[in-house]
Amino acid sequence: MDIVDAYGRKFEVLRVSVTSSCGFGCVYCAPGTALNGEGAHGSFLSAELLRKNIHLLSRKISLKEIHLTGGEPTLHKDLPKLVQVAKEAKIPNIALTSNGFFRDGLIRDLKLAGLDRMNFSLDSLSQESFSLISGKNLPVLRLLNRIEEALQEGLEVKLNCTVLKGYNEDQIRPLLRWAGERNLPIRYLELMKMGPLRTKHSELFFSAAKIKEELGREFNFEPEITPIESTAKYFRTPEDYRFGIIANHTGPFCDGCNRLRMDHLGKIYGCLSDFRSFPVSENESDLEHSLDLAMKTKKNEFTGSELSMKYIGG
Repeated sequence: MDIVDAYGRKFEVLRVSVTSSCGFGCVYCAPGTALNGEGAHGSFLSAELLRKNIHLLSRKISLKEIHLTGGEPTLHKDLPKLVQVAKEAKIPNIALTSNGFFRDGLIRDLKLAGLDRMNFSLDSLSQESFSLISGKNLPVLRLLNRIEEALQEGLEVKLNCTVLKGYNEDQIRPLLRWAGERNLPIRYLELMKMGPLRTKHSELFFSAAKIKEELGREFNFEPEITPIESTAKYFRTPEDYRFGIIANHTGPFCDGCNRLRMDHLGKIYGCLSDFRSFPVSENESDLEHSLDLAMKTKKNEFTGSELSMKYIGG
């Protein structure tokens, strides 16, 4: 039985924050909170809880993708096991979002465990702005090498760039060139009004219209037909470079949202713009009630939340 609301929205993608810890303190997520060391003081989702919740949820909704996020999911020492748990549940697509700074050999381990896709946060090719945005003085070249490594391992790869006024708008065109030359799609995100940035959102906001204007200084592009459930509207250049724009505020994608979110404690959330969570109960009627309540939190436009995305799957 699928839970469907009056707008025809269903839960088909489960985004799981496997930990709220992150080694970075990115301006757009958790400024000033970068950790020293590998995920110190963090709380982590257990493989047993993930297995149980996937099993329970799959009895009520048809999941076509599980996307492991955080925080930074690669700080989870049992991450390949989590991928394996999702794969054993016969979920068609298993994805992961990462900042790219993790141990050698992890990509191969994740691929062997059943990972299908990696999304990398790549906000700048410039070392200076990369350090300013991430809050860490780490070499951006290491991230670029991880992206290349994921491609060599045969994973599907997508790139994400959150554009911040005064930080990386000058990187929009170089990033499209870099990604396009490697046949990689890159998605530019409007800054979301989430967590600690709610009060400073207007100071840093760079709109989808301005992103397209910046790209148009160098590239011609035409829109592609995009499925309604896609968060991004995609475009393609004559060079066959492909990019998407996720316009959370100026062009919300709420009407086609098919996402259910889960935190590292196993609680579920229906909408990024609502901080209310619900338990995944082993009781059938209680679980149906939780899913129904989660669906009812979905909005028709993005309004943001005081809760940082790292707690519910950024």
